[in-house]
Amino acid sequence: MKGIRLALIVAGVCSALSAYAATFSVTSPTEGKWLGSTNTLSFNGTGAHVQVSVQCVITGPGGSTTVSTTVNPAVNGDFSGTLPLTFSSSAAQGNYTLAVTATEPGNTYTPVNLNVKVDTKTPKLLEYNPAQNSFRKGIVPILFKILEDNMKEWRITVGGADIPNNTGTTETTLAVNYDSSTLDTDGAQNVVLTAKDQADNTLSFTVPLTIDRKPPVSTIQFPQSSGAIRPRSDVNVIIDVADQFANSVDITAIDVVVQKTDGAFVTRAARISWRDIGNNTWRWTGRIRYTSGMPNIYKVVVSAVDKAGNVATRQEVTVHPGA
Repeated sequence: MKGIRLALIVAGVCSALSAYAATFSVTSPTEGKWLGSTNTLSFNGTGAHVQVSVQCVITGPGGSTTVSTTVNPAVNGDFSGTLPLTFSSSAAQGNYTLAVTATEPGNTYTPVNLNVKVDTKTPKLLEYNPAQNSFRKGIVPILFKILEDNMKEWRITVGGADIPNNTGTTETTLAVNYDSSTLDTDGAQNVVLTAKDQADNTLSFTVPLTIDRKPPVSTIQFPQSSGAIRPRSDVNVIIDVADQFANSVDITAIDVVVQKTDGAFVTRAARISWRDIGNNTWRWTGRIRYTSGMPNIYKVVVSAVDKAGNVATRQEVTVHPGA
């Protein structure tokens, strides 16, 4: 009978001890987690009696380092806390182990060992199109090339809105098309790229551009068909080109040529100056050099294109030297 009573007492004691057994766990990060530059290790436990010391040994390709803290348990023995896991931009990238231990006088906690991966490098933009502050119309090809081995997700928006095929996960060469014909009005738009790697290092990049679907208007100010031009002389040429946006006219695409009345090419006027005269209008000034082959009557023909590729209506005047 005494033996049975002793066994019951021992069993009760063991049961009581089991009910208050100390536990320890790490809630974050989890096994296999990618870590960036700044992270937090979170832990909790039960069954503590006095202050608990928690230590994490971080071991990676570049060696080991240790971080630690102390926490006081609640009345019921529960405790929780955090440890900083910080990696510099020069830290070795790759696989790391976290050996986390909790210690308390007269108490035992099971250590926690985790395998994690460290990536502190932000995705790097290598190439992009269209150019910043460019003028575009119609279908606008958008291209971003990114240097990143551990891509998680990317997104491209235009004007704050999604466009077709604008998201992905593993790609590092991103090519999508934006159809500007869906806009009600021309004007400024922002193409925005956001790219994250597995450690949530984030690249954000904005390409401002202007949608311009309206052609410029060119006007020949001089010479005029009614104006008197001295025979066998050089002729000054003045062309005004207006467009709906500032700096949108392509100066290299303004072409002023001399033709015979049947359209045969004679010569090309040389540009002397190009200046802004206000109200989104620019003045092209040039000169037609007289040559021995210049016909008595000829046409001055002007072609103009803006930076979005909109073509102005061709302008021409017929010049009658000596009139």
